[in-house]
Amino acid sequence: MEYVSLFSAGSSRWLAPALAALAVHEVPLQLVPAPVAGRLPAALEGLVPLGFAGALIEDEGYQTAAAGLVGRLEVEAREAGAVDAVRSRFGELEGNYLLPLAVKQAMEQSGFAGARVLWLGPPLRGLRDALRLASSVHVLRGSPLEGESFLEMLAPPQRGLALTDKSQAQALAGEVDLVVYNGGALPLALLQPYHGLFAFREPQQDAYMIVDQVISPGYFRQLYLSRLLGWVSGVDLPPEDFVE
Repeated sequence: MEYVSLFSAGSSRWLAPALAALAVHEVPLQLVPAPVAGRLPAALEGLVPLGFAGALIEDEGYQTAAAGLVGRLEVEAREAGAVDAVRSRFGELEGNYLLPLAVKQAMEQSGFAGARVLWLGPPLRGLRDALRLASSVHVLRGSPLEGESFLEMLAPPQRGLALTDKSQAQALAGEVDLVVYNGGALPLALLQPYHGLFAFREPQQDAYMIVDQVISPGYFRQLYLSRLLGWVSGVDLPPEDFVE
């Protein structure tokens, strides 16, 4: 039996779906929740001596802190300045940040490799790697500075327009394939029947009825948890089994 810990700052949204997937497949792996309550350094230090295979790190604040506490970081974790998973290798911890990989996998599996993207809302950490499959990325933000700062996170060939007005975004909407929503206002007039909608946060329900294809927050969480647990433990479980 292997043990993997789940570090959270309180009530976990990851625990129930992860336990559901493990129960379906009856794998020799046990997930141990650990609300670390400000004791992240001690929690990380205890993993190897206690024989844990690793840990998932749910809270964003802990993800940031872990990047400065784990000695060996994968490239994705160094670039994002965050760690969402650690595993024990040869008596020491190595950390990774797998959210960008999950974003790329969701886009590829849904047929959006090479898509023209319109992004709504604040950026994600690891944005450059997460959107590596996009051919171009435009962004709607509250100010030109916010928009340009967003675009600077991307590879130069991908950088599109930094928009600050909804009417500008609506005029551009006909030239994109995928609308990515990460919070804030979602003007339904932007959405077209041929669009895909990748929602990291729940939009108003009418949005799902307008577009052709949806990557919902719930589905993305399933895929993300599958990647996290697979990297830490080597046990690859189907995303659809991570049900809440």
